[in-house]
Amino acid sequence: MSSATAAAHADSEAIPLEREEILAAYRRATAALEAAQQPSGAWAGEVVWNPMLICQYVICCRIVGREIPPQRAARIRRSLELQRKRDGGWGMHPDLPPPELATDQPEPKQPGAAPGLAGKHDSWMFHTVLGYVALRLLGEDADAPLPRDALAWIHAHGGPARAPTWGRIWLALLGLYPWSEVQPLLPELWLLPESSPLHPRRLYCHMRLIYLGLSYLYGARAQADAAPLIESLRHELYPDGWDLDQFRATRDDIAPTDLYEPIGAALSWVFSTARVGARAIPRAIRRRALERAWEHIEFEFDSTDWVCLSPVNGMLFCLAMWARDRRDPRLDRALDGIEYWMWEDEDEGLRICGARSNIWDTSFALQALSEGPELDETATLVERAGAWLSRAQIRADIPGGLAHFRSPARGGWGFADERHPWPVSDCTAEALEALLHASRRGFAPPLRTDLALAAVEFVLLRQNDDGGFGSYEARRGSMALRRFNPAEMYGNCMLEYSYTECTASCVRGLAVAREALGARMPGELHERVHDAIQAGVRCLLDGQESSGAWPGFWGVNYTYGTFFAVTGLLAAGLDREHVAVRRAVRYLVQQQRADGGWGERYEGVLEGRERPLEREEPSRVVQTAWAVLTLEAAAPERGRPAIERGLRFLLSRQQPDGSWPHDASVGVFFNTAVLDYRLYRLVFPTWALARSLGAESLGSE
Repeated sequence: MSSATAAAHADSEAIPLEREEILAAYRRATAALEAAQQPSGAWAGEVVWNPMLICQYVICCRIVGREIPPQRAARIRRSLELQRKRDGGWGMHPDLPPPELATDQPEPKQPGAAPGLAGKHDSWMFHTVLGYVALRLLGEDADAPLPRDALAWIHAHGGPARAPTWGRIWLALLGLYPWSEVQPLLPELWLLPESSPLHPRRLYCHMRLIYLGLSYLYGARAQADAAPLIESLRHELYPDGWDLDQFRATRDDIAPTDLYEPIGAALSWVFSTARVGARAIPRAIRRRALERAWEHIEFEFDSTDWVCLSPVNGMLFCLAMWARDRRDPRLDRALDGIEYWMWEDEDEGLRICGARSNIWDTSFALQALSEGPELDETATLVERAGAWLSRAQIRADIPGGLAHFRSPARGGWGFADERHPWPVSDCTAEALEALLHASRRGFAPPLRTDLALAAVEFVLLRQNDDGGFGSYEARRGSMALRRFNPAEMYGNCMLEYSYTECTASCVRGLAVAREALGARMPGELHERVHDAIQAGVRCLLDGQESSGAWPGFWGVNYTYGTFFAVTGLLAAGLDREHVAVRRAVRYLVQQQRADGGWGERYEGVLEGRERPLEREEPSRVVQTAWAVLTLEAAAPERGRPAIERGLRFLLSRQQPDGSWPHDASVGVFFNTAVLDYRLYRLVFPTWALARSLGAESLGSE
């Protein structure tokens, strides 16, 4: 920033923001929200990931014999073309480089970065192998530009045999990697007593169901029929020949681009022992194990109306059904369940998202509008959203769920919509709070007392022994299981944790419900809620770092974790002058950047530390909104200069249609898996404006 520009910038900031200026921006934002609201009343932005899932869909269809229509195949190719990285392959991160960075040179490594791990604009072996295979299965010639460049990248980085374990399994399903050299994922673990510390029921539910599908396919040695195209792929991927000795020698070798959590000594010993022990497993035991695993797979299909917890396990389960009985009449319904996860249009082609976020997005939008000024147009939006959100609550437990390791579901809300019966702690807390706020403002009818109490009971069941809250379930397994992660490209995926965000959401939701329900909450439940809030507060205070901030687990990164933690602590009754709150405020004020915004890099999640943006990079819209929201709640007077600078940044970035542009993906899971929640860049800045406009009325409540 030049001295003249800096001076002009300082002069503009010396003039206080006028309420009418903020109100005009808020009206534009609510108009954008109105345009984005679905006919049902929900809001749902696409949750953009990477091309892994659409490539797996192509492979799945090939194996089971479902033809992909030409128009859909063209749209898949379109999505792969748009998501290609600058070096010719595909990667984990959804963001693409700006044109000025479009080069085949790897992204420079930052100090402290994981050795060899691909940067956000660079390719990963796992995704590039899947992308190449998918294009060839769709009929693309090997010498066409997309597959040609991808294959060159694959060979330049050691070949497909260096893909992570999950990638090797997808290759093995096509006969492009030997099952004998896949790391053993034994289905016999499903026969262990449920009390065993090694029973898969103890895993985080996403990992549990992925293991369920992978272990069935491993145990069944499922493989597509031989075909000329598969034979051609073998020769293309392995130009030096199909050498079992070479596969055996490299089975522990993972491409550095994809290696986040290396296989440790303990897991290496488990794999070696399991490989030897598997040879002695009687066929009758293997059949029993596969049948037990199939019972759990079948239950997941039946209890979710075929959509499954996620498309990841959904496609694995489709393949398991095919491996069990190729003529199973339900296979078409199972494949149709994958459609639930798809986004398709002419511009961006066909994508499969890893999650749908209708309830999540709607809950935040509803809270944002409930904090803002009373406008006729927003009242209508809130009324429609509140009616839908109320209907999306799960009103009964899943029949037979306990036998298949499902925690009680009654009273909960999920992440997606009313069709997806996998409720989550923070989604429930945020939805409950949203409806209670909307009702208090007179924007929506009161939530029935019995349903509000059911939501409270649901949340309490997700609290861990340390006072923190898990997501889908409370933690079930020993933390020692973290050392046995078979998914080398992901981290922290084996267990439920006490997440800062979930803990704060649950503490806040319980506190709001306790106040709103008052005497309608039974005394015994009131005591349990009080104890849960206090334990949650202790967990949050213990998690604050010396800087005054909290790291995020589901978002990037310290602005996200701190946004949740501070609002949770305040809702629980901590004063704004509490030392933890003051330290958090000081941290955020110190992190504010020259342009008035905030911003940090996603690599901080990978490395477990702060990673600020480079000085020349502009601040990030969503991260700025999180910081402003936190300061508005925690330091409306003391933090006013920083708040106004943050609001100015948001106003400067707002587009004529009321929305904000994409600048960076800020969602994340399993450390490496970055997500672009497309509605975040509308909802959270709108909320920051709403809180600023509604601060006076909220403060008097």
